Amino acid sequence: MWPWLWFLLLVSLSVLGNDCPRLHQHETVTVRKILDGDTILLMDGRVIRFIGIDTPELNKHRSAAAEDGALAAARWLAKKIEKGSRLKLVFGPERRDDYGRLLAHPLTGDGRLLVASMLAAGLGELLLLPPNTAYWPCLLAAEQAARRQRLGVWSQPLEARPVGGGIQRLRVRVQDVRWRGDRVILHLQGGGRALSGNRLPAADRQALAHVGAGDWLFLRGWVQHQEPGWQLWLNHPWQFYREK
Repeated sequence: MWPWLWFLLLVSLSVLGNDCPRLHQHETVTVRKILDGDTILLMDGRVIRFIGIDTPELNKHRSAAAEDGALAAARWLAKKIEKGSRLKLVFGPERRDDYGRLLAHPLTGDGRLLVASMLAAGLGELLLLPPNTAYWPCLLAAEQAARRQRLGVWSQPLEARPVGGGIQRLRVRVQDVRWRGDRVILHLQGGGRALSGNRLPAADRQALAHVGAGDWLFLRGWVQHQEPGWQLWLNHPWQFYREK
């Protein structure tokens, strides 16, 4: 088998062939209320932000209206986790986010990742910030299943070019692929480019390098605008995959 085919096979198996694990080491807490689709308040006053998902914003503390899908995510969660119910949590290596919220994986009664079910229902999109990146293959597979069925946040087609700046989800077509030192640079139709970052694992860098001209890719990440176009850095394997 050619080396590049082997790399692609490894990546495909890691994404599509892993079931989410059943976790046994956890803390059991009592839920006070649901704050939104990915955040809850505990009886002891702690605020828990779920690892692995970003649901649309309710915008409770802003003048803006709730984003599409925000109420659906919050209502789904409220049915799964009732007020006063007990919930199992597995905290991430990074315990708190920039807002002081605790970061944890909520579990189902049998120890499965609740976020996987949320992603599979299209209630939000995958969001992983190092070092809280465990279980990404199964979470990505759950998200991909929702996208194939155009559920929830995936009901509308993706843009081929960024709309504004910040974090974007795009469906782009490759124009050509180049190496610059150990960096892979994808030139994209429409004037953008995607670049492998220093943190992208070697196997994923090789897979990225063997994407062909004319291939369609899913990309996600922070878009930077600069002359003559825009660019997006790829540092993690869940930021991109080739479309079928």
